[in-house]
Amino acid sequence: MKIGELAHLSGLTPSRIRFYERIGLLKTVDRRPNGYRTYPQQAVMILGLITTAQRAGFTLDEIRTLLPPDLEHWTMLY
Repeated sequence: MKIGELAHLSGLTPSRIRFYERIGLLKTVDRRPNGYRTYPQQAVMILGLITTAQRAGFTLDEIRTLLPPDLEHWTMLY
């Protein structure tokens, strides 16, 4: 999905999503040949985890240590 759709689904602004990508919290980003970012469905879950952890008082550095290095073995339940 493109960043606009991810922003809509997560309730975050595109600039906030790019910030999380830049600081290494959101690692599941692919780049198309035209430079556009594309995100898997799991990115919505990761952004939800980040947002929830921040509301609970965790710092971004603390959140970084809590997030899995990849989402390959995570199962999404809807």
